[in-house]
Amino acid sequence: MKGVPWSVSISAGIRIVLLGQTGVGKSACGNTILGQKVFRSASRMNAVTTEYSEKHATISGRSVSVVDTPGFFDTEMRPGKLMTEIGKSVYLSSPGPHAFIIVFPVNMRITEQEQQIPQQIEMMFGEEVLKYSIIVFTRGDLLEEEPIETLIEKNCTLRHLVQQCGGRFHIFYNKDENNREQVNDLLQKIDSMIEQNGGEHYSNQMFEDAQRYRREEEERKLREEEEHSENTEFTKFFTKYGHHLRMSAFAVGRYELLGDVISACVVGVCHGHVTQHAQTSLCVML
Repeated sequence: MKGVPWSVSISAGIRIVLLGQTGVGKSACGNTILGQKVFRSASRMNAVTTEYSEKHATISGRSVSVVDTPGFFDTEMRPGKLMTEIGKSVYLSSPGPHAFIIVFPVNMRITEQEQQIPQQIEMMFGEEVLKYSIIVFTRGDLLEEEPIETLIEKNCTLRHLVQQCGGRFHIFYNKDENNREQVNDLLQKIDSMIEQNGGEHYSNQMFEDAQRYRREEEERKLREEEEHSENTEFTKFFTKYGHHLRMSAFAVGRYELLGDVISACVVGVCHGHVTQHAQTSLCVML
């Protein structure tokens, strides 16, 4: 699709993935887009989606597919399984989604956890994912007469979240289920985003690259933790015996043994044992 004006490819349809915390209205958002209640939705106290799910509909003559995903920070799922289930959404939208919709209710209190959502998405899907993302605010009915733009402008945290998605946002009035104009407006914004991306969509290859980078980062952090643990063990050992070793070396004039013990400890004690030579040297000095 690269190099082809998006206006030429509109008949190919749009593939959308819904992202967000548990209970923010992702499923209701999907139902609003598709114009039918195909996703199970519930209140925040009784969240439903624990596995990915895909539904389709024809909207204004074009095919639209929507994938609902489990919520970020879902306490009922192990982090590994949660990441796997959300990640499957990319393959379900093969060859890749045109848009990731990040869902926030307008009355949500943006805490430090919510601020981490764009970073969580980047960690899972890679740095380029926010180029393909748009924030959709749900429960717009609660705003009454206040425009969503005013709410964003007044809240610096909310403003920063929108900026991270290239300034793209939309609002749904979920009570007005028959209002298809709000859905058509969203699809137009997605079309504009796709055009800005050169007609391209997020790809399976981007996801696989992101997963490989994430694994490499996890392995690097694990190595750093192991090295830190080894250094801590050596520090504990030398804190306990160091003064006595130095005094013993001074008393017998055998400084070369002190160096030998220290070298041996770096290799041995840090791995949970002391080499035989280090033990012999230590016994001589003690």
